[in-house]
Amino acid sequence: MSIGINTAAGEKLISYAERMERLLDDIDALKDDLKDLKAQIKGDGYNVVALTRLVAIRRNKRRADLEAELLNDLILYAHATGTPLDVAFGGEEPEPPEPKLEPAPGREPAEDDA
Repeated sequence: MSIGINTAAGEKLISYAERMERLLDDIDALKDDLKDLKAQIKGDGYNVVALTRLVAIRRNKRRADLEAELLNDLILYAHATGTPLDVAFGGEEPEPPEPKLEPAPGREPAEDDA
């Protein structure tokens, strides 16, 4: 695939560049809107820093609630399907199970094997 003028790859690359420019312009516009909103909040006599902190807390709580909901769904799915979950609670690594050694087929276990 060669990249040049009037090639499919070149047109696709130009399309990506234009899309990226539009998105960056949108981000700049949103930053300006946020700056105007903070000025309005301050003009109304509210503490901008405190309100910013409140919004951050609310956003984190939403993420935590979503994570808890997804974990609950995973546990319910595992329970319904009988799928074991290798989850260790309490922050400790679980002890690996000791392997059971089976005697080779056709061989009787010796006294010192037990």
